[in-house]
Amino acid sequence: MVSLTLTILIPVLFVLLLGYFAWRAKAFNAEQVTGINELALDFALPASLFVGIVAIPRTQLVQDASFVVAVLVDLVGLYLVSLVIGMRLLRLPTTAAALFALGASFPAAPFFGPAVLGGLFGASSDIAIAATAIIANLVLVPLTVVVLEASPRSRRPNLKAVPVAAAAGGTSASDNEAADNDSGWTETKTVIRNSLVHAAKQPYVWAPVVALVLVLTGIHPPSLLTSMLKLIGQATSGVSLFVGGLLLAAYTVRLNRAVALNVALKSVIQPALLIALMVLLGLPRTLAREGMVAAALPSAVIAPMLAARYKTYEAEAGSTMLLTTVLMMIVVPVSMLLVA
Repeated sequence: MVSLTLTILIPVLFVLLLGYFAWRAKAFNAEQVTGINELALDFALPASLFVGIVAIPRTQLVQDASFVVAVLVDLVGLYLVSLVIGMRLLRLPTTAAALFALGASFPAAPFFGPAVLGGLFGASSDIAIAATAIIANLVLVPLTVVVLEASPRSRRPNLKAVPVAAAAGGTSASDNEAADNDSGWTETKTVIRNSLVHAAKQPYVWAPVVALVLVLTGIHPPSLLTSMLKLIGQATSGVSLFVGGLLLAAYTVRLNRAVALNVALKSVIQPALLIALMVLLGLPRTLAREGMVAAALPSAVIAPMLAARYKTYEAEAGSTMLLTTVLMMIVVPVSMLLVA
């Protein structure tokens, strides 16, 4: 089992390093990386997930419902716990704590899943990849964006400091405060709605959902359609890993207490928590292996991307992604041994 795992991981490492050194050699610029990333996430991966899921029997999907629940509890539960750890234990600002939590709880299933899980378990691993992508993008990312967007508003000047005389036809300080609160809640609702809509529009989120609906309703797409999608879907593994290497090269490692704890939560606690949930739910050993390996994948690139956009926790988020990628070469074989 270990030899098989290494046989899968060594080519993965090779393609990652290929992308890494391509960036170092300045063979690609940021705009080109964005285009390749869109090819992988918006075209190849959705096609691969759709084809893989529509081929799964309906009875198996129903049986996998408990697996999806375990993934949901693992990702969301660890996110909330990590958020508290970031704010209370590490004393991070709220925005940094949200990115700390996202880095600890969002595995890089869209990037590394097709190569690692697909190589180890075949098409059945599409459920693990799809469940992770859907839950993370519909729950974790919108929640993080809400925290990031809400934080600047909390630092706005207090309107009570600028009272207006009600007798002069204006509003009182309390009225202004109430209006500000209403405005703040309206903005928060808008952020939540926009984040959910944006996440739902991502092809790698809605494509597996459509496939799930087709399977559950007993509708079989034409074989010509699946053949066409399969052709572009085959590019997922190599392109995604190459992009991952390009992105890794853009970050430098910073090792401090926050990064060390972030890496430990992602690479050790998350897979351990998921395997505990699966044992508790009595899931089959095959599903347990797929779930644990999916959870052992590195931190997703979305955390450093958001960190760069909001100018907070940037070096730490990039370092977490880089270090968890290196540790994947150890954590994945160990995970396979634990559930062999």
